[in-house]
Amino acid sequence: MAQLSVLVVEDSLVQRTALAEMCLELGAGDVAVADNGRTALKAIDGRAEEFDLLICDLEMPDMNGIELVDLLAARSTGSGLIILSGREESLIYAVGLMASRRGLRVLGSVKKPMTRDALTKIFSDCRAQQDQSSALSASKPSRPVTLQRLQHAIGQRELVLHYQPKMNLADMSLHGVEALVRIQEEDGSLIYPDRFIAVSEQEGLIDYLSLEVLRLALEQKNRWNSQGLNTVISINLSAASFQNNIFCDAVLDNIQAMEADAKNIIFEVTETAVIQDMTRALAVLTRLRLAGCGLSLDDYGTGYSSVKQLSQIPFTELKVDRSLIDGIAGKGHLQVIFENTLKMCNELGITLVAEGIEQPADLDFLCRSGCPVGQGYLFSPPIAESDFIHWYQAGMPTLNH
Repeated sequence: MAQLSVLVVEDSLVQRTALAEMCLELGAGDVAVADNGRTALKAIDGRAEEFDLLICDLEMPDMNGIELVDLLAARSTGSGLIILSGREESLIYAVGLMASRRGLRVLGSVKKPMTRDALTKIFSDCRAQQDQSSALSASKPSRPVTLQRLQHAIGQRELVLHYQPKMNLADMSLHGVEALVRIQEEDGSLIYPDRFIAVSEQEGLIDYLSLEVLRLALEQKNRWNSQGLNTVISINLSAASFQNNIFCDAVLDNIQAMEADAKNIIFEVTETAVIQDMTRALAVLTRLRLAGCGLSLDDYGTGYSSVKQLSQIPFTELKVDRSLIDGIAGKGHLQVIFENTLKMCNELGITLVAEGIEQPADLDFLCRSGCPVGQGYLFSPPIAESDFIHWYQAGMPTLNH
């Protein structure tokens, strides 16, 4: 087990000492302390290598935690960061969110006192991320694919779909699946969307790619139907496709040609995409809904939508972003946001899906709150067709089982 280097930034001598001792007991190999942001920077600058973990209080003299976080972000610090404070949870969460959006690697936003169990989990997460980073650095760098490679992949039908389940939380039955596209290399390795979606949008290939994904998804649905698995498939749409009226015609033609039931197809669009061009979004999405397809607002909570905007487009589903779900069992302000969002969805007749469920405690809270549908790695990561059917036939076990 790797020994972590830790810097505890805390103005209280008693709390600073207790945290340092707890870190040593949990196996940290090098623990330094600082009583405010300014002395913390001196400790950071005095090292040849970055600390693995920074535990940062917010309220400190001379330079407080928020000022320190801002400077760390400006330096592009690679250390894992824990925000720690006795202040209200909403403030602690907001600082953690700010740090994350500034590019820092936030491992936790914790209300004092820090418990041993909480720190143990953070240490485990930090070590896991280090292992992952080591594996990635040993592999090929993830550069965007070239235009020629993408054209070849689409033309030669080298796109494959992986499927992540969406679960009915009332009885843990299968609600549907989200289809996620990859490019499969000759050696079987996969190229993930972060390397080719932006290229396809920039080079005008996104409509061709989306139509190929639709074809694959509909073919897959037919195969599953023959195996006794009749479920709903969700497909992501790019905002770039809203600029082209012909694209919507092609989507509807494909659905009709493959004799697919439109009621079993959901098209997902991001909150930001809808807001950027409401008029064009309406032109495409209303036609798809009129044809019987479901419409899902993805990543809800990451943009600036309102109830009014939700009411303007006939969405049938709303997916709450994982940033509002991860850790919800222990964060009162996230619980309030979620419960009000669920109430809104119920009143509008929209199915709410909680994204990014990874912790059993979060799942327990969502089930108690009446959340209808959940999705996340606790149930299953996105997996290939053959693995998905095996998972389904095995009784759809969650990872904690």
